[in-house]
Amino acid sequence: MVVEDPPDPADLALLEERVAAAAVAATGAADEQEFGIFVRGPAGELTAGISGIVAGGGCELTALWVEEADRGRGIARALLAAAEAEARRRGCAHVTFHTYDVLTHRLFERLGYRTAGVIDGAFAGTAVRWYHKELSTDHNTRSTGGRP
Repeated sequence: MVVEDPPDPADLALLEERVAAAAVAATGAADEQEFGIFVRGPAGELTAGISGIVAGGGCELTALWVEEADRGRGIARALLAAAEAEARRRGCAHVTFHTYDVLTHRLFERLGYRTAGVIDGAFAGTAVRWYHKELSTDHNTRSTGGRP
């Protein structure tokens, strides 16, 4: 065994690829599909984005970022809505996401996600949280103006 600091990005990508392939083989689910939704500035620079993986009828969001100067303008909310729409389009029934409380300030709860798991004090004294959202419920709620 060798600790590499920093590890080669290609080796990290290979690890992720092999874990995904093993999960697909174990469950019999179709191959995973990645997607990304991006916001770009005037020079084509990335200013915000969200990425996810679709497999086995679910969507796992892997990253959500908005440049600090653009925060508070509803961009994260719009990116999440676009990702949920893409997940629905690809046949997903739910979305999951892992994040750090210090970065999100309960954004996901305000958008209908529920906490599926939390570890307090796991990241520099702050919580690490896993979120889950049923898309079918969200779609029904949205079509009635937010009422069940």
